Amino acid sequence: MRWRRGFLLVLLVFALRLPVGAQEVQLNVVATTTILADVAQNVGGDLVNITPLLPSDTDTHAYEPSADDAVRVARADMLLTVGAGYEVFLGGLLENVGGGINTVEVSRGLELLGFVDHEADDRNTPVSDAALDCEGHEHEEEGEEHHEGECDPHIWMNPQNVVGWVYNIVEAFSDADPNNADTYRANGDVYIAQLEALDAEIEQMVAEIPEGRRILVTHHAFMGYFAERYGFDVVATILPGSSTGGEVDPQSLAELIALVQEVRVPAIFTETSANPQIAEVLAQESGVAVVTSLYSESLGGEDSPASTYIDLMRYNARTIADALSAPE
Repeated sequence: MRWRRGFLLVLLVFALRLPVGAQEVQLNVVATTTILADVAQNVGGDLVNITPLLPSDTDTHAYEPSADDAVRVARADMLLTVGAGYEVFLGGLLENVGGGINTVEVSRGLELLGFVDHEADDRNTPVSDAALDCEGHEHEEEGEEHHEGECDPHIWMNPQNVVGWVYNIVEAFSDADPNNADTYRANGDVYIAQLEALDAEIEQMVAEIPEGRRILVTHHAFMGYFAERYGFDVVATILPGSSTGGEVDPQSLAELIALVQEVRVPAIFTETSANPQIAEVLAQESGVAVVTSLYSESLGGEDSPASTYIDLMRYNARTIADALSAPE
């Protein structure tokens, strides 16, 4: 009996040394952005190792894939993409890697917005993704501009859309690892509850802004989904389209200044990853404030106010509400 008690004691000590809830990693996943990686990690938990293709504080539109990126994608069990024409840069990378990559578009099946037409009366109107040509492409001839698809791909700027992401990610992980499907569903449910709480919190922040001041002028077109969800009017963008790579000619800048003055825009917003020079000139000439601290394409670092998707959305909403509610 003494040996048995000793054996049980050894087992007990060994069990106490094991980390609580430790689970063996089942899937190695690459996500194109830090935002997508964070959302997916909340679904996968300890069962999934998720790495972003692009690092924090990165302008996705300026990204060029490297040989190391191709190796990471080739070794992954799954590649998560936003879809909706966002990852134009992936075309060459996937061709170099070759076929057989399990690629999951997390925006599949969600309602998309077309790019805002600032002259139209039906701007910010949701459309079916089947009604738009979302895929952009890059011109091969030197000197030609990048062509974008018709869809606004910044779908994560509405937390309700990210709920749709979660359902698609749960399905993808469960298909790849059916033995842990219940865990993925449970993790997804917990995170969806957090997203719904975030949505309600943002609505409360927006309620602080007088309705006549819920006006947005942004660096590039990335706030369409936020505006459509929370009742803002995106009256102009400094750069055309959803890319940060465009330029502004003097005539367009003069027209922007006149519009900002006419509409009495309370503030102009740019992102931490953008060059604020044009926005600062526009704000100075128009006599309005400029805010340069929003996050759009990626999370910030661990010490930033946007180290997770939920923190990013909360910080952006709080910053916008404070700027638009400030006394004139």
